[in-house]
Amino acid sequence: MQRNRTRKVGGTSEESEDLGVTSVAAGAQQPIPQYAMDTKLEEFLNLNASEAYKRPWHRLERGLRLNRLRRFIESEKTRMNLSEVDTELLRSRLEKAFDKKLLNSKTAVVYDPATEAIQEIKGLVYHKSADGRMLSNLVDKKVGVTFRRKASAAAAAQAAAQAQQQNVNGAPA
Repeated sequence: MQRNRTRKVGGTSEESEDLGVTSVAAGAQQPIPQYAMDTKLEEFLNLNASEAYKRPWHRLERGLRLNRLRRFIESEKTRMNLSEVDTELLRSRLEKAFDKKLLNSKTAVVYDPATEAIQEIKGLVYHKSADGRMLSNLVDKKVGVTFRRKASAAAAAQAAAQAQQQNVNGAPA
């Protein structure tokens, strides 16, 4: 069985006019291309990189949010005097909640773009155990359920209420 082989075309060490780059010979270094020396492009990229955390929480990319969560965990560690075990437990709970997309909305996390820091995570509570450990838990929002009566049941309930009102007033039904 024969394999197709690709041929190397133009493998000489000529200088490319459009980029100002010489091809790499054995052990030789390649000069920096001209387009990489564009300072305006570099300034633009640095400006965008420095402004990345200035956006609202729900507009940050996943990696940037994870970075802010790690900083929040470190600040909580110092604020609450958490041990390494408790800090690791908090980190795992917050990462699981993040993976389940519980921390994606701007209502779940209070984030200040000016300071580029998480101020509060809604539903995050701390409990001090009997042995002195600080345990953290993320309380889920409980969705209230309202029950509606069917139209016929509502009419029957209204008729019963009227009948009871008449009985209280002493009028025959």
